[in-house]
Amino acid sequence: MKKYGLPLLIIIVGSFLVNLANRFLNFQGAYEICTVLRVIVVFAFGMSLCQRKRRNQNTWVKKLIIAFFVFFLMCWEMGYFVFPGIKGIVNFLGLASFGFDLLYIYCGWAFFD
Repeated sequence: MKKYGLPLLIIIVGSFLVNLANRFLNFQGAYEICTVLRVIVVFAFGMSLCQRKRRNQNTWVKKLIIAFFVFFLMCWEMGYFVFPGIKGIVNFLGLASFGFDLLYIYCGWAFFD
């Protein structure tokens, strides 16, 4: 049940929470709160996909790099960091919101791999 139930539970509860936040938060800064909530849900979904019994405990550098990468992507998505060269590459590859969500899932999976 844990192998299939936890990711499904994260999808259901997370989508409900993000939808609720999008619907009822109507103040300045609500977009940032909704974006952070969506990133947390998608990252948690990626973490739930890693089903290793024994986790490698000696990978703190990898976890730190992944955390900085997720933070950079989240700030990029909210418009805090804009680099014209990287923006052109992102637009050329078509990594819009859906592409970023896939990167968040991958980072969540790699965080505990």
